[in-house]
Amino acid sequence: MILIKNAAYLVRDAERVERNVDLLVEGNKISRIGAIGVEDCPPDTMVLDGSQRAVIPGLINAHTHLYQSMLKGRRDDLPLVEWCEEVTFPFVRKVLRAAWDKGETEIGQLWSQLGAIEMIHSGITSFIDMDMNLDGVIRAWSELGIRGTAAMTLVDQWVPEDLMLPLEKTREQTLKLIEEWHLTDPLVTVFLAPSAPFTCSESLLTWIREQSEAHDLGIQTHVSETVWEVEQSVELTGLTPLRYLEQMGLLSRPLTAVHCVHLTEEEIELAAQRGVVTVYNAKSNMKLGSGIAPIISLCRAGASIAMGTDGAASNDLLDPFEEMRCGLLLQKVAHTDPTVLGARDAFRFATEGGARASRIDAGVLDEGKLADIVLLDLSAPHILRFTDEIVAALVYCAKSSDVETVIINGRIVMRDQVIQSVDETAILTEIKRVGARYAT
Repeated sequence: MILIKNAAYLVRDAERVERNVDLLVEGNKISRIGAIGVEDCPPDTMVLDGSQRAVIPGLINAHTHLYQSMLKGRRDDLPLVEWCEEVTFPFVRKVLRAAWDKGETEIGQLWSQLGAIEMIHSGITSFIDMDMNLDGVIRAWSELGIRGTAAMTLVDQWVPEDLMLPLEKTREQTLKLIEEWHLTDPLVTVFLAPSAPFTCSESLLTWIREQSEAHDLGIQTHVSETVWEVEQSVELTGLTPLRYLEQMGLLSRPLTAVHCVHLTEEEIELAAQRGVVTVYNAKSNMKLGSGIAPIISLCRAGASIAMGTDGAASNDLLDPFEEMRCGLLLQKVAHTDPTVLGARDAFRFATEGGARASRIDAGVLDEGKLADIVLLDLSAPHILRFTDEIVAALVYCAKSSDVETVIINGRIVMRDQVIQSVDETAILTEIKRVGARYAT
């Protein structure tokens, strides 16, 4: 058991905050919230001091590409297509050549460890990773103790041919991944991830829908990230991207649509009607100059919104506090109206919205929910305040450096800013050694 005593602020969700209260974890669930005596718990109960701390639901990164943790600090002067061609494709080419020609796959586990370590330190307890299907990528999450969704990328067109396996091989590897990892580990689920509608043939999209139905898998895909993508879709299919996915039957499945920067009004209504979760990636959209997602219109239509960092090559951080802050401020300035979106909305996107996108029973602190919990130290000068508006303080003032303790699935994964399950220094040393071979 884990007992959090005297939490200065227990943020159950964006609207419900309690003061000076205790929280008890039994197994992987929250079992009780209220006044709980240490004497009422077993002797081996781990007791955490919640005074001068905010206890919040674990933050959820609903879209990232962990391999891009090896590509930080690169070009900031390219739009999406050219950025893919000059930043991500060369790295992916090196990785796949080493994997396919030489059987060298250790880089996958290392970038997965690197990204997961950054996310844990940032208060992220769960994420959706659209990534390459390399040995070790998922195993790294289990070893660290972080909750992850493996949304392995599926493509059969547009991408350079030397970056794609034959379609039958791709299908074979995907089915093997599902069998090996989907729900066989309590921390891991599998999604199917057509990279974008324009990167997949009709036959591949049909197969993805069929496998999603057969195995009850979620689907994640990039949708309408750029004007070019929308124009390409209309030229090739006669439909805008989300309308095309509807025609292909993918909106009949649990779908998370990443970016959605250039949705039409009709598609906004469609997203709301079909239960599509839009993943808002404000910083990535800004860096690549892609545009501003119509989050306000989506909210007004009743659509679900989650928050993602996107990959570290287009952000360049996996920092949910910065993402909440930037995403919120961007909408205010885009509408020249400070009332269109508030701190509670941004916090909800990063918690409840992310849980909905990930299909997990988390995102709020209630009895019976998964024990994915973060404790933040409120003693730093930058978060000193003379108000009890803690959610606003978390969104506008908190930093990743305030994250002190992280509990995932009822287990303390980080305590006093030290990850408990691995030697972080040794991992970073190995990443630097191996990563240098892929750096140029």
